[in-house]
Amino acid sequence: MVKSLGKYFRIWRINAKATLMQRMAFRFNFLLIISGVLLQMVMSLLFLNIIFSFVNNIAGWTYNQALLIVASYMMVEGLNWALFAELAGIGQAIKLGTLDNLITRPMSTQFLISVWRADPEDWGRVITAVLIFIYAVPGLGLGFSQMAVNGFFYFFMIFFALAITYSITLIFKSLAFWFTDTNSLWMLVNQTIRVSQYPTDIFFHRAVRIIFSTVLPLAFMATIPAKIFLYGFNFWLIASSILLAAIFFFGSRKFWQYALRHYSSASS
Repeated sequence: MVKSLGKYFRIWRINAKATLMQRMAFRFNFLLIISGVLLQMVMSLLFLNIIFSFVNNIAGWTYNQALLIVASYMMVEGLNWALFAELAGIGQAIKLGTLDNLITRPMSTQFLISVWRADPEDWGRVITAVLIFIYAVPGLGLGFSQMAVNGFFYFFMIFFALAITYSITLIFKSLAFWFTDTNSLWMLVNQTIRVSQYPTDIFFHRAVRIIFSTVLPLAFMATIPAKIFLYGFNFWLIASSILLAAIFFFGSRKFWQYALRHYSSASS
């Protein structure tokens, strides 16, 4: 198993290096892409600061606590882009027929299509998220030992938040096997997911909270990991995160395999 994981990591590293070299071949364009990524994050922070210029808290969350949620969201979103490029390669591979080449390779097609277009510029999102996290922590009033213990469970939750985000992305991107263009649908879903960069406690209606905790679990993408860091170990929240991550991951994998069986290759 360790040998297999090592092989997959080497393939990801080689592909990431090749993608970076491709980006660097057009350095000005690469710089523009990075600037666009950073501008998007600056706008999110600016919007948060505008809100807090009028109020002292959002649904009970102080400024530094809200920053922690923003950092959590940026971290998960950044990893989803940097590692998997939000699976943007699926639609293109189907249209161009390059998926044929991936299917014939002696390893997981899902893994190959996931990492095939990893975007190196989006590591900037992850780095920025970490910097925001470091900036927010001193204002949370936590002791060193508390930060160390809570931090362990927090990054544990971030991992499962990434698994949930990846799985939702895979489900909707796999619809490209049946529809020629899923960009409009994905933009709608993606904009909904972006709501998770703000405290989901702002939704007071019970039905909405249930939806954002189960059907489209936005709460588990940033708000609940932030709560774990602030308040410490919570068995039910952590167990729910693990359960949801497992359900979404294996559910998305089954859907991907089902979709793949309906693929009409370019050579057929």
